[in-house]
Amino acid sequence: MEGSGDGMKTNPFETTPFTEKPSVFETEPTPAPQPITLSGSVSDFQTQNYGTTNAPSGRKMQWKQFFFGLIIPYAVVFLLFAIMAFADEAGDPWIYHEEILTVNETGYFSHDFQQSTAIEVEWCSGYAISPDDSFSMHCTSDYSGPQDKFIVEEWVENPTGADSYVEIGEYTPSNSTLWLQPTDSSIENIEIRVDFYDSSKDFDFVFEILSIGSCFLPFIYIGAIIFAFVKQKQSLAYGLLSALGLWIALVSLFIASLVMFGF
Repeated sequence: MEGSGDGMKTNPFETTPFTEKPSVFETEPTPAPQPITLSGSVSDFQTQNYGTTNAPSGRKMQWKQFFFGLIIPYAVVFLLFAIMAFADEAGDPWIYHEEILTVNETGYFSHDFQQSTAIEVEWCSGYAISPDDSFSMHCTSDYSGPQDKFIVEEWVENPTGADSYVEIGEYTPSNSTLWLQPTDSSIENIEIRVDFYDSSKDFDFVFEILSIGSCFLPFIYIGAIIFAFVKQKQSLAYGLLSALGLWIALVSLFIASLVMFGF
């Protein structure tokens, strides 16, 4: 029953309305991203953490390497010729003697050459100084005895038959003395010439090694150029190539001078 005024009763089943809470699946709207404007300038892209680097410049010429490559081929050739010249002068195994012998009171000619027993006689000859005396001799090896020695033989002319050689003396290494007695006792002076050979001064093996080594020089030169380029030593390689160019220029200049002034 409805009443009026303050006596009105409320419905017990009626509740106070409450504020509606938003759903957990609903989020606030995200603002739209700001548009990115590209200026077209690369220099504007700079950050604080990354610095800028300059582009690497070209490789500069290393003049020390260049001149080293230019000089070293000529130095090698000069050293090669210097060694050969030294070996030719200091290592000459040949010893030449020329003596004039005078007959002694017993009719013999003799001379002590004062050579070592290791030095061998390679050749000898002798002639009478007087034009009136016909005498000639030579040495020949004799290996039949316990020690090598050289036999001195005189050439004897036979009017009725073949010429022959007569043994008139010898050279013995133990005392390095040459002695002889000609068949003509009237001869007073004889000029003799003797060649000795010293094996300890024979440097032929040095010339053989240098000759073989010089054959490989062009290959060593080409290999040095390739090695320089592989090791990124362009200055050294250019110096080596310039040495070849300089050599060609010098040879061409020499030939041109011969053509212009030699003929």
